[in-house]
Amino acid sequence: MKQTTVNQDSAQRWLRETTSQVRARQMVLLSVRLVQLVAQISAFWFLAFIMHLIVVEQQAALFNDLLPLVASLCVWGLCVYLADFLGTNVKQSIERELEHSIHHILNSQQIAITRRFSATFWQQLLLVNLSDLGDYFVQYSVQKYLSVCTPIVVLLVIFPINYLVALCLLITLPIVPLFMILVGFGAANLHRKHFVALERLGDLFSDRLKALPMITANGQHQQQAERLSTASNIVNRRTMNVVSIAFLSSSVLDFFATVSIALIAVFIGFTMLGELSIGPQINLHTGLFMLLVAPLLFSELRALGKFYHQKAKADAGAERFSQVLAESAKENVGVKTKSDLVEGSFKGVAWLNYQIHTPALHASKLVLQPNDWILLSGVSGSGKTALLEAFLGCRQATHTMKAEIALLSQHACILDASLAFNLHLGSAAYSSSTLERMLAEVGLADWLLSLPDGLHTQLGDLPAMSGGEAQRLALARILLLQKEIVLLDEPTAHLSDEQRRDIANLIREKLADKTVIWASHHSLPEKWFTQSWTIIDSEIQVLS
Repeated sequence: MKQTTVNQDSAQRWLRETTSQVRARQMVLLSVRLVQLVAQISAFWFLAFIMHLIVVEQQAALFNDLLPLVASLCVWGLCVYLADFLGTNVKQSIERELEHSIHHILNSQQIAITRRFSATFWQQLLLVNLSDLGDYFVQYSVQKYLSVCTPIVVLLVIFPINYLVALCLLITLPIVPLFMILVGFGAANLHRKHFVALERLGDLFSDRLKALPMITANGQHQQQAERLSTASNIVNRRTMNVVSIAFLSSSVLDFFATVSIALIAVFIGFTMLGELSIGPQINLHTGLFMLLVAPLLFSELRALGKFYHQKAKADAGAERFSQVLAESAKENVGVKTKSDLVEGSFKGVAWLNYQIHTPALHASKLVLQPNDWILLSGVSGSGKTALLEAFLGCRQATHTMKAEIALLSQHACILDASLAFNLHLGSAAYSSSTLERMLAEVGLADWLLSLPDGLHTQLGDLPAMSGGEAQRLALARILLLQKEIVLLDEPTAHLSDEQRRDIANLIREKLADKTVIWASHHSLPEKWFTQSWTIIDSEIQVLS
């Protein structure tokens, strides 16, 4: 638990450091918005002056009277344009940086990190959460400062004109942020529940697609459709809860702001009519100006209330982002070479001194020579797959083998392409007869004959093949490509005992002159292997 907390803290700290580089642009955006506020207040002052000049003093507005108003309006409009332009650029910059960070993690750890989260998790993170984080840093973060600065500026402007009006506004002002805080806690909780429900619905739908042949075979269409409908209704209800609290928050904020402005308007109106004589005198100029400026006191707070829901969504997005960063830092694997390294016949190292920081895998020394056959054993969950992924470069490591490496994992990777492409991966060096012969050698000749278009059959996202057939197809690809180093992670899984013996003998025959590391729970002939490694309590031990 302590280690997990440290990783999450490091992830959050990294996120703060990543976003700190856009603080300067955020401050520029805030400065533009403040200049916009000053220009807007100035325009209201000059407009109120012109109206007083025309209505009360019965004088025509001259060019010199209109020029300050026009200049203020021009600055106001220019600032609005600049704020939108800068906001868009900063948002895109933040999203690019966050997306680059995710892609860097995916490129460095690949399947070691992708399998820790569901496909829906990654889809929501890349398509939704990153955009939410961008909106948070550009809109909510800037709006927080505006919501503090704007009331101060408005009160400082109104106070010299009429301290009583300023005092009334100051008394009613805390009502709005207080209600925002109360509503905000509920909104954040509802957003988190909504994201969880949406992710679970996506996972449920994806799992049912993968299990479609089993559902069909057992006649479970109606039951699974009802289950999906129930899950969909739960998501719909939670979506409406989020929408409802958003409408409630906006409506209540508008209500308090409207009531406050209405009270000020009544006070100013009765004072101008002479019905009230409390505080300084108010004429059309000062009264109209205060009526135009007073809504600004609440407008930025209301905008913050609208953006507060972005904060709730960004919190959920940041939590997912931190989970990815924490997982990527949890069990880094390292391979360190000694200073007197001797190069072997292949492009990689002749031997490796394998060293991983505690509590991850570690070993004092591992020697790997060209054409070695290594038997890797250990109880389930000991780290055999992690070790192979580190050799391949799919986990962060201080060193990886710089050679042509192929990995046959426990879960075969079948591409949404033709059968031929799944074998040769786009290489034109293999004829159709070679591909057919390789499929026959792994026991897929009959399966090939059953396909409608033979080698040109498109396998699609959900190929109609069993786990054993998929594993043998992946093995055929490994044997066909003939890489210098081959990593085998339970290559005979999903096979019967007879098939397991035949495939094991085929692997031995085809890869006898290659460097092979074979992770297996099943017994294999000892004479095949030059070394035996086993993993016990996170330590890689050499048995022979």
